Amino acid sequence: MAGLISAIMSHISGAINSCTTILTVDIYSQYINKNASDHEAVRFGKRSGVAIIVLGIMSAVVLISYSDKPVFLYLMNLYGLFTPGIATMFLMGVFWKRTTSQGALTAGLLTIPLSLFLEFALPEMPFFNRTGIVFWICMIACVVVSLLTPAVAEVRLKNLVLTRDSFQVPDQDKAAYRGFRNPTLWWLIITVLVLYFYVRYF
Repeated sequence: MAGLISAIMSHISGAINSCTTILTVDIYSQYINKNASDHEAVRFGKRSGVAIIVLGIMSAVVLISYSDKPVFLYLMNLYGLFTPGIATMFLMGVFWKRTTSQGALTAGLLTIPLSLFLEFALPEMPFFNRTGIVFWICMIACVVVSLLTPAVAEVRLKNLVLTRDSFQVPDQDKAAYRGFRNPTLWWLIITVLVLYFYVRYF
């Protein structure tokens, strides 16, 4: 129980911190008060954090009172609206050097409309399946648009795109990462476990 409560508190703390940072840095300091001092920015962040908490509590009360589904399902469903596009932009940007900003933007703009379309067109579809379909559509759209737009210069991609050399363990460290200390082994074990639980229970 203590571990569960700690995980919930950590998640809520991170979410509130992220929301207040975005509101303060990207909205308040950019559009509302461009000459805001540190004290004014912190004060706005604290007040916006309180407002976010109150809004979250009110939303939870409404969902609990008027819905027959757990709040967790609504939260996961909401995440599924925009996470496919974010995952596409991150994965394509990190692993494929041919990705362009136009391709990433296309994936980001498609994710919510596609998710909403599938949700209303196929309401019985589990959100996990819907998220997967939207993710692959965003991936394909990102690839197509990236190939149709000018490539990014190699100089700008230095140390930004992962290559095979990025996964190589330095020679002086290879002896320390043998056997059960091999990160590839644990990555494989975790991947197999996650796939098993996904196939078994979803």
